[in-house]
Amino acid sequence: MRAPDENVFIPPFNLIEVFLLALPLEWWMDKKLYARINHVIMAVIYSPLLAIAAYFETRVAAEIRRNRSRGEEDDDTIEEWEQMAGQVDFEGDGWNKRVDRVKPNVEDDPAVLEVKKLREEVEKLKEMIAQLGIAVGAARQADSPEHSRFAV
Repeated sequence: MRAPDENVFIPPFNLIEVFLLALPLEWWMDKKLYARINHVIMAVIYSPLLAIAAYFETRVAAEIRRNRSRGEEDDDTIEEWEQMAGQVDFEGDGWNKRVDRVKPNVEDDPAVLEVKKLREEVEKLKEMIAQLGIAVGAARQADSPEHSRFAV
């Protein structure tokens, strides 16, 4: 999905974009200057959020580094989905079959797949026409005067 513009503000900051930037400035300001102002405002708004995310990511990375230095697993936290892995039987529930049925084929070109499908349909049509020809030939023989002489 493509964003409507380059400078996308997440809610509720999109209100800042609309009421403090777009409406009062965008219509009359030079595009380069407007883009520069947008970038500065985004840097000011998002820098605290990015700093907090960087802090937590750094802590997790340090923990992983310590675990690796001791020869342990990267993450020793057991998630809920990991706990239920033994209780859920994806094969028995038919889940894998459903996933395989709707999984897109990214290995083959769609045009090649369509041609293969068309070939199969043409072969079926050929068989149907051959059977129809046999049935029509048999019906003509049954209706012919020679056939009726022998039937008597």
